[in-house]
Amino acid sequence: MHFHLPKPLHGWRAFAGEVGIIVIGVLIALAAEQVVEEWRWHQKTDVVRKSLMGELGNDRARWDADLAAAKCALQQIDRVDSWARSGANGSIQGTRLMSSAQLWTMHTTNWTLAASSQTLDHFPIDEQLAYAALYAGIGNRQVSIGQAFDSIDRLHTLITLASDPQARLQLREVLGNLRNQLGSLVENQGYMQRHFDALEVKADRSDFAADDRGGCTP
Repeated sequence: MHFHLPKPLHGWRAFAGEVGIIVIGVLIALAAEQVVEEWRWHQKTDVVRKSLMGELGNDRARWDADLAAAKCALQQIDRVDSWARSGANGSIQGTRLMSSAQLWTMHTTNWTLAASSQTLDHFPIDEQLAYAALYAGIGNRQVSIGQAFDSIDRLHTLITLASDPQARLQLREVLGNLRNQLGSLVENQGYMQRHFDALEVKADRSDFAADDRGGCTP
């Protein structure tokens, strides 16, 4: 039994040409679709990058303020510790004690949203790593700031009870904890500065300048 393929109406050469035209058309359509898709991702990455840089600009300003406050507070801690060690005699009103209101928390919301989307996959890998390293540093600093909040609140409570020997012991323990917590911020100054600089992040105080309560007085 013999099978005969149907012969194209205008010959095989014409048929091949028609198929070629169709294939080229499909390839052009796919290439155009890819170009449009890449343009869309380019637009999305621009928006995300702008939002991250805005958030980081605010974070750098907050970090600078926290760093200055921490350095000042470490001097205050030494004075209060000396006062408690000597029996808490007299007052310490001459020292403007640090309050938790003088520390600023930093933001990571835009990074969290970006990390949960596919947009970061379209950033260059070195840029992804730079953002990840900086936000990891911010997260670690945020832990120390949160712990310092708690220590500062306890500090003010214990100062009012410092006439009691047991309260003085607790006060000195809290002062030690606070010294370590604020000290970790100061010790990581170089790390944070390098990673902010790697992304060319400029400090932007506009988000909190109106609420700034001023620096600390040693």
